[in-house]
Formats: sequence, structure tokens, C-alpha cells
Amino acid sequence: MRTLDDGQRRAAHVIRLGVLTLGFCLLGFADLIQAGGQNTATQSHVVGVKSDPSGAMIWQKGGRDYTCANTLTPGTVELTFHGDNDVQRLQVRRFGYSAKNLDVKPTDQEVGAVLLGRPASKSFLVADDAAPDFKQLNAAVKKEFEETLLTDQNAFRCAPFDLDFIQLTKDKETGAAELSVALKLDRSFGGPAFRLASHAPNTPERHQKMSQVALENGVAEILGRFHRLAAKFPDLKVITVLCSYATTDAVLDTQFSSFVQTVTRTANPLLDGHTGLATEVFVGTAKVDVVKDQAAEKTISFSMPTAQIPDTLDKKAITDAVLAVGKIILP
Repeated sequence: MRTLDDGQRRAAHVIRLGVLTLGFCLLGFADLIQAGGQNTATQSHVVGVKSDPSGAMIWQKGGRDYTCANTLTPGTVELTFHGDNDVQRLQVRRFGYSAKNLDVKPTDQEVGAVLLGRPASKSFLVADDAAPDFKQLNAAVKKEFEETLLTDQNAFRCAPFDLDFIQLTKDKETGAAELSVALKLDRSFGGPAFRLASHAPNTPERHQKMSQVALENGVAEILGRFHRLAAKFPDLKVITVLCSYATTDAVLDTQFSSFVQTVTRTANPLLDGHTGLATEVFVGTAKVDVVKDQAAEKTISFSMPTAQIPDTLDKKAITDAVLAVGKIILP
């Protein structure tokens, strides 16, 4: 029977020690998973959401954008959390009020926010020296907006935009009253179709496609609902919807960079006073033209004679009317 020498016994001891150590590590890791599994496990539960005033739409953030849950406050949404320290973000928004973001933790059963009526409060401003009849019309339109459209929970339920302001103006040439509604479009407004249309190289194609997408994504409803409001005031002849949106422009930029270049050449006795090798160091500036993205804000506006807007909320009928007789201004 062959016996192990001292070196072999030492090697076998090291192997046994390594196996035991690995076993203890695996057991400890298993205990850690069992004890702290809740910290990493996916868990879901229903969260109540409320707002003051009620009737605000609940939006859920996913990535960079928000998705409409199509649920009004007070309401509930089911959220999925990835561990005890995860935080999900909701947004409550209502037309005419400033939107509010809500951070929701796994332990929250209910969250809420007070909405401020900033857009509505800065709307319908009129100059002190305006004519009395214009001031009277402005006050009447404001009251009608606040009592009807501002309180209508079915208006703009999942609209991907916020109200910026509403203003009553007069046409400089005709003196007719015009109603201007300014909107701020979400980054996700119109989806890829709107972004692709905005970069179309052909101007007529860009004009047609951007207008079509904008109208289908909520501008037609704006025109339809404000038409119903304006129809109560015969002096209101035109409705203009001004939409601003964030985008990026490709711009040509010139960049400068310094450089140092070392050149080794055969020395010239007449120039360098010696033979062999001579080293020269050149310091200069390099100029390079590059294309880069630049953040920009652009607008697209729709102007329609009030009488030409169909008395319906059907977006196709309104879209067809605007494309046929409306005035559309693009950047």
C-alpha cells in the first residue's frame, strides 16, 4: 500500500480546507438571500391617489416619459416595486392646473397633492387701458371657461400637454376678438411619428405630417371644446392654438484644440551647426467642424375661424376642416 509523503499530505489538507471554506461561504450566501430576500424581490400592491381638486388624471412614469393610467383622482393604481428601497413616480395633472409629481415608496398606501391653478390664474389678463366692451367680453369668456370647461372632468383626460395660458386679443387690422390658447406639449407628444415628421427634409411634407399628428393627439379636441365655448360669444371670430415643444436641432459647430508635434530629421550643418539628428517641436491649434445636437424650443400654431370649426368632438372631422381652411404656422 502506497503512503503519502509530507508534500502530498500538505496538498490534500489544503484541498480539504478550501472545500470546507467554499461550503461555509455558500451556506452564508444562502442565509443572506433567505434573510434579505425581501430587499430585492419584486413586489406589487395597489396605491390610492388623491388630489385637491379631485378629478385629476393619474400618470405613471416609465423611463423618461409618463403613461396615462386613464384613472381620475381619487383612484387607485397598481405599482410594482423592485425591493424595499425602490421608489416609483406618479404624476397627477388636470387641465388648467400645474401638474404635481409624487414619489411612492413600497410602504405607502395612499399619496396625494394639492394642485395649483397657475395657468388659469395667469390667463385672461387684460390691459388697464383696454376698451370697456373688451374688458366685459374678457370677463364673460373667463367666467364661462371656469364654470364649464375647467370643471369638465371628461375634457382632455389623457391629453399629452398642459395649458400654459389663455388670452383674449384683438386683430390689429379688423379689430375682431380672437381667443388664443397656448399649450406646452409633452416630450412624448405624438410619439415617434411627430419626431420623424418634424425632421422631414421636404417642407410641404413636414408641414402636412406634423399638423396631422398634432391634431390627432389632442389639438383637434382643444379646437372642438373651445369652439363650443366661443360659440356663446358671437364677437369671438378666431381661435388660435399655439403649441410649444422641446426638440433638438443639428447645428454645425467649430471646435479648436491645441497640439504639440515633435519632428526628428537629419541635421543640416548650415542650419543647425552640427551633423546627426535634429529635433523640432511644433505647437499649434487644430480647427475641426463637427455636427452636434442643440436643445431648442419650437412652436406650431393652428388658427381657425370659429364659424369654420365643426360643432363636434370628432377629431377626424376637425382635422379635415383645419387642413382645408385653417392657417397653420410651423417653424
